[in-house]
Amino acid sequence: MDERKNTIRDLENKNAADNEARNKVFEGLGESLFKRIGDTELFPALNDPGPNTPGVILADYRRLQKEIDESVELIKSLEADIVRLKELEDEISSAEEELSRIEKELTEVYVRLGKIILASDRMDEFCESFKQQEQALIVKIGEHEKKLAELEGKEGNILTWIGKNAQMAVTKAFLSKNRSDLERIYLGIGENAFSGAPSVIAEDASSWKSTEDAQKTAALKEHLSSVSVKLAMLKGERRQMGGLFEADISPARRIQGLEKRISFVREEFPAVYGRMGLYAAEGEGKEVLSPFIKEEDGEVFEAASQIKTKMAERALEIDKIKTAIKIDEEKAEIENAGKSIARERQKISAAEAAIADLEKQIGEAEARIKVMEEFLSKN
Repeated sequence: MDERKNTIRDLENKNAADNEARNKVFEGLGESLFKRIGDTELFPALNDPGPNTPGVILADYRRLQKEIDESVELIKSLEADIVRLKELEDEISSAEEELSRIEKELTEVYVRLGKIILASDRMDEFCESFKQQEQALIVKIGEHEKKLAELEGKEGNILTWIGKNAQMAVTKAFLSKNRSDLERIYLGIGENAFSGAPSVIAEDASSWKSTEDAQKTAALKEHLSSVSVKLAMLKGERRQMGGLFEADISPARRIQGLEKRISFVREEFPAVYGRMGLYAAEGEGKEVLSPFIKEEDGEVFEAASQIKTKMAERALEIDKIKTAIKIDEEKAEIENAGKSIARERQKISAAEAAIADLEKQIGEAEARIKVMEEFLSKN
């Protein structure tokens, strides 16, 4: 293989590497210029719509930067929504637990208050029917407890054991229901007494020991109301945010999409930096961008110029080598054509000799024919 072609390949590779290095130089210069330009308005004298004028390049840069900034802000908003929803879930869970605790504590106070009222002689007229229900349930509870004790002490074979367990299950169920019914009576009396007749409770506080319970109940009810309002507000806010999180694309998926878009947009910046750097280094760029060019940029311009000179020298060397190769190819073609002509001429000479021989043979044959014709004419 022609070594000159290897030389061309080496020179082209060096130029490609230098061109990449030169682009990096321009990218660095362009990025620095964009930072210095900052929010400066587009230059009035640079309204040329060409793609590589500072105004257009700056507009492209700001468009890309704006898209990134908007995407970043949207990501922050979506992340805040995710955090807020988590906070809401935690706050709602905490409020529900607090509400449950208050209701349980309030129930205990009401039950205790109901027991005190039913145990008071002064309230017989007020709760006579409830006392009857209380006594009936207490009797039933006692009977169930007695029956359970009897069943637990009962012994026998496997059939007896099965029957005993079945009876115990039924008895426990009745016992649990009667106890719940009794507690509901106490609860209802205590709640109604506190809500409907707090003055009556206060009149007999010494015997019912209700002063502390009454104060505690008022505080619990106030706290319950406050927590209920807060819980309703939290759930309302969660419902409003629910639409966002129930959309076809969740915030997490939207964030992933935005992050990918940001990465894609950032890949466009080097080309924009390079366009601005190239404009600043060549033609009228230094003059137009003079307010933003610093003394240290001279080294950048010098480095870019040196690289360009080397690339131009290599390009010229490549053209010279290619021209020399082309000349040699033309010479080789001429030589091949000459050889072809010589070969064709040799063929022509051989054909002419063959023709002359054939003509001689014809002449000799004609002479023989003539002699034979003369013989025939005489005889």
